[in-house]
Amino acid sequence: MREHKELMQGRYRLRNVLGTGGFSTIYLATDTSNGRDVSIKEFTADHMDGLATVLRVNAYVIASQSEPQPAEDPSNLSGEEKLSRGLMQIRREAFILKELSEINGVPELFGTFRENNTMYLVREYLEGMTCSEYMDRFRGKLPYTLALYIMRGTLEILKKTHDAGYIHCDVSPINSFLCRDGTVYLIDWGNAVDLSGSMEDHVVRQAVNVRYAAPEQQISGHTLTTATDIYCLCATMYEALCGEPPAPAISRLRGEPLVPLNVHVSDLPSFVTDLVMSGLELAPGDRPQSAAELLEIIDSEVAFSVSQVAGTGNASVSTKLLKERRSPFGFLTSRRLRKPTIL
Repeated sequence: MREHKELMQGRYRLRNVLGTGGFSTIYLATDTSNGRDVSIKEFTADHMDGLATVLRVNAYVIASQSEPQPAEDPSNLSGEEKLSRGLMQIRREAFILKELSEINGVPELFGTFRENNTMYLVREYLEGMTCSEYMDRFRGKLPYTLALYIMRGTLEILKKTHDAGYIHCDVSPINSFLCRDGTVYLIDWGNAVDLSGSMEDHVVRQAVNVRYAAPEQQISGHTLTTATDIYCLCATMYEALCGEPPAPAISRLRGEPLVPLNVHVSDLPSFVTDLVMSGLELAPGDRPQSAAELLEIIDSEVAFSVSQVAGTGNASVSTKLLKERRSPFGFLTSRRLRKPTIL
């Protein structure tokens, strides 16, 4: 816990750390003006130093060449440069959250403020876990019905944000969030791109995670489109279903094969394999072009019925269910199954 346990002259009382990111710390806090739980994102420049090795191995930035270039080592930046970049990123995320505030599944922004020589972003507190955390609880991979449920919820969010003129550009297991009541959220909008902008605006000029990034995110001169989010989501679902990410897009462009999903998981329904693999095509034009296309396929094959499991309001009960490799929130029913399946 940071030294300052209260922020904004006591309005926000910090309770504990929810997590740390590439350049931020996320706190659970209480808004004393109304008693509401909130999450507060604080830019922390020191965290960028710890990312140096990770970025050199796992991330790239767009360069002027046709080949991807290693991401810049944050440890080489001055403190002033780190602060400037971090504050710009938080301002960008705040702007995007305001623009998408009417969309269910996008965290609500309550405000931003400057204090302690940095910037804070106050958001809706979500009770639940990321897809990555759920995978850990299910020993590395999810039952396909649960993975499809998360995928469908994410597609609903992407459909609306694409219609609003934005693409997320960073869909991944740590950014797909599943609440305890079954609501799916897409978090961390700092990389989002405005589709109405110029060619340059469509190119992510910062580090991207090569495990899930589409090839057009890693090579200069390529416009990002809604199909970029489709690739990221399908890469996320590939890992959620089989426990390991697909071969990176850049490696595949150099000849590394992509192992079909059903080779890893032999009992998957064929439509699940086809759905995910279609979104992992290297050429953007060969992928489904919209979230609506994938939603239509899922809805033709699976009917989801989510009902509250007794005791889900109790954290200990939810933890017990998770340890038993069951979801803490209800039934997911497949039309291909004769009866509902409890995860």
